[in-house]
Amino acid sequence: MLRQAGRDGRNGPTAMRRTLFWIGGILCGLGAAVIVASLVMKVLGVEASYNFGDPAKFQFVLVPFWQIGLGIAVLGGICLAVSSWLKSAGPT
Repeated sequence: MLRQAGRDGRNGPTAMRRTLFWIGGILCGLGAAVIVASLVMKVLGVEASYNFGDPAKFQFVLVPFWQIGLGIAVLGGICLAVSSWLKSAGPT
């Protein structure tokens, strides 16, 4: 028999809150790691960036790693905020 998520034995806000909490924590940690890696590379003299353009058409849209890490961390923060909101708005 399959075990259902949540302490109350049903799928609901409790399972969603826990999932959002874990995803948010992982994304915040990953974003912070990318930002720290970007800072370390900058200290070493390497300017790391990712190309979102099409090199075959000579379109270069270079985005620095710290901006990518910041975007990931902000997304994780949003997940954590929604998790917190679900906890306060849930049934008592």
